[in-house]
Amino acid sequence: MEDMLQGRRIGILGGSFDPIHQGHINIALNARKEFSLDEVWFVPAGHSPNKDERRMAPAGDRARMVELALADYPFFRLSRIELDAEETSYTCRTLAKLNAHHPGNRFYFIMGADSLDYFEQWFHPELICEYAVILVAVRDELDIAQINAKIRYVKQLFPAEIYPVRGGRTEISSTELRRRISEQTAPGTAQPDPCLPERVWRYIRERELYGSKAYGTE
Repeated sequence: MEDMLQGRRIGILGGSFDPIHQGHINIALNARKEFSLDEVWFVPAGHSPNKDERRMAPAGDRARMVELALADYPFFRLSRIELDAEETSYTCRTLAKLNAHHPGNRFYFIMGADSLDYFEQWFHPELICEYAVILVAVRDELDIAQINAKIRYVKQLFPAEIYPVRGGRTEISSTELRRRISEQTAPGTAQPDPCLPERVWRYIRERELYGSKAYGTE
């Protein structure tokens, strides 16, 4: 179904969100502010070509954690476009579907600086550049010159619009978060992790994700 509201600027932030954390929120907030985005859509990975799904939290849990994390932000929303797809979730395919389903809108694909470093090796990067403006989350001011150099290189390869997102980058590792959660095993002693939205933290405990079965209740 086509959008009733067209001509919107929509940010797309993909990832496994295993779990979603404050770093993801910060990047989306700053991308929205710096590029006047109407909304940012969070797209949890479905059948990712780079992830072993057997080692990830179930798709339903990852989607629910995203919903909980976005509850306080009316301009953020969950998109299940990859979760509900049967095929491998390549970014170019996702962006092609979004453009087809929501004509008249302009999409801004948000990626981390580490991903830009090997962007030319992605599956059909030229199509990604065709379907969306690319926004690159910069880790800190020290690497802005390096990012700008990479942007110039990519633009020599493909007709692309690429811009850095200068604010909001928070170095939080989902792998490290999962490790911290699994190690907090003393019943009744676990405290909310400041890197996680509180609703997400509570959901992890309720669902006993990431080895959280030994958590006590309040």
